[in-house]
Amino acid sequence: MKKLMMITLLLSSMLYYKATAQAYDNPNILIQPLWGPAGYDHVEYYYFPDLNAYYYVPGAQYIYLEKKHWVTVTTMPIRYKNFDFYGAHKVVLNEPKPYINYRANKLQYAQYRNQHDQVAIRESHDQKYLEKKDHPEHAKWISPQDLQDQQNRQNELVRANAQVKQDSLNRVNQQAKEDMHNKQDSTNRSDEQSKEEIHNRQNQLNNQQLQKNENNHKH
Repeated sequence: MKKLMMITLLLSSMLYYKATAQAYDNPNILIQPLWGPAGYDHVEYYYFPDLNAYYYVPGAQYIYLEKKHWVTVTTMPIRYKNFDFYGAHKVVLNEPKPYINYRANKLQYAQYRNQHDQVAIRESHDQKYLEKKDHPEHAKWISPQDLQDQQNRQNELVRANAQVKQDSLNRVNQQAKEDMHNKQDSTNRSDEQSKEEIHNRQNQLNNQQLQKNENNHKH
């Protein structure tokens, strides 16, 4: 019985982590905040080494420690109003409830305190971020369909230009063949004319010789 329970627990854990991994593979760029660091297609949590606090992206919630209790809010308390969320370093943590291990996180990511080494999504010019409606350059966003249409038009233009070049080359080749054929016909006619002239001249000589022979015979 105990063995069966262990197997069931193991299978349940495997299914849970598989489902979690699949969920984390799905991009959620559109719900990442503008102050989030660029370069991540999917984010579950940000950890702020400067605050020892977290931000849960799917829920748009801040999680911070208040008198030994974790508090979840949609807006940070006023005491954090001067905190630079855009400039402060954020650590991406794609794992369930990372604040449970906040002591380990605090130690592991202490090196990032007071660092300003990340490009915020707001400053990125990548098309995948421009899709966000609150991005300052949203007007420059080109939808995947528009990109595909642009690519199709470019491909069609390349194909049309290639066809024009091929048609031009075909005409040049055809003209060259016709010129060669005409030249060969001219050469053949010239040869035929030469043969005819030689034949006529030979006939003329033969007739002259024949006439001379007949005259000699008469005398």
